[in-house]
Amino acid sequence: MGVAGCDPGGAESPPAPIDPLDMGSDEDVGSGDMGPTPVELHGQLAVVGAELRDEHGERMQLKGPSSMWLNWENEGFAQNLEALRWMRNNWRATVIRAAMGVEPDGAYLTNPDKARSQVEQIVDNAIAAGVYVIIDWHDHNAHQHKDQAVQFFSEMATKYGDKPNVIYEPFNEPLDLDWQGTLKPYHEAVIAAIRAKDPDNVIVLGTPNWSQDVDRAAESPVAGTNLLYTLHFYACTHTDWLRGKADGARAKGLPLLVTEWGATHADGGTDGQVCLDAARLWHEWMNTHGIGWTAWKLDNCGQDSSCILAPNAPVTGGWTSTYLKGHGVFVRARMQDE
Repeated sequence: MGVAGCDPGGAESPPAPIDPLDMGSDEDVGSGDMGPTPVELHGQLAVVGAELRDEHGERMQLKGPSSMWLNWENEGFAQNLEALRWMRNNWRATVIRAAMGVEPDGAYLTNPDKARSQVEQIVDNAIAAGVYVIIDWHDHNAHQHKDQAVQFFSEMATKYGDKPNVIYEPFNEPLDLDWQGTLKPYHEAVIAAIRAKDPDNVIVLGTPNWSQDVDRAAESPVAGTNLLYTLHFYACTHTDWLRGKADGARAKGLPLLVTEWGATHADGGTDGQVCLDAARLWHEWMNTHGIGWTAWKLDNCGQDSSCILAPNAPVTGGWTSTYLKGHGVFVRARMQDE
């Protein structure tokens, strides 16, 4: 999950049939200003019990795309303000996730200035477009880079902590790590750095085993306010057994946010397949519980069926069905679904 997933070779599998209800709308109203924006409508978000709510106390289900690993995102789809405004207007996106790679060559640890500038461009765009934005430390070994994460999120909270748009995600997908002894102390350190600068914006916490074992986090939640917990699924691989884990965690009061999902296998769909029936069950479940999400991934790589865009998609939006591939049409329909 969350891998590069861009294999240019091989023949792509035939697309799965799309139910007309899963097509979404091709209507293009453009990328001009609109009002009110999602942030103007919903304002400061807060976690109340097991739910994310807006400033009016209403349940808030965020929906939008995640970027590709930004260090491997060559076209700049997630960094384009016109494209973001277009998704807000036409796909009804309310959030975008900035997946800042940390470990690979050219990512944050080796090129921090470039990585930070990519994230800041996405955050600045989200503020300009009036949508929410998740700042994602996209790392499988963040516990080994705690000092760097603390510094980075302290800087982000200092710069953006007064903006209601911002959500922090300090650990994308932990491996099979001990929650109590390793992950929880890491989260506590990063939360403390954020809260020193930003007392109220939401923080979403990665959970063990590629952000699947939310049941382990529910046994000993982190103390604090406005905390959510990450659940990731890929519908061909993760089925009712993972929803069972999530239901158990929710029964103990653990609030969830799905910051990454695909209607594909867990490798991001390198075989080109999608599993729409299984994905529909996940979306029915998320809708029932008001659980928000960002879909992996806003990119145009060729074979990978979790790439939302086709290779010829323009950078600035205007993505009618001609420019969608893999699970892209399904993702669009789920974003447009009220």
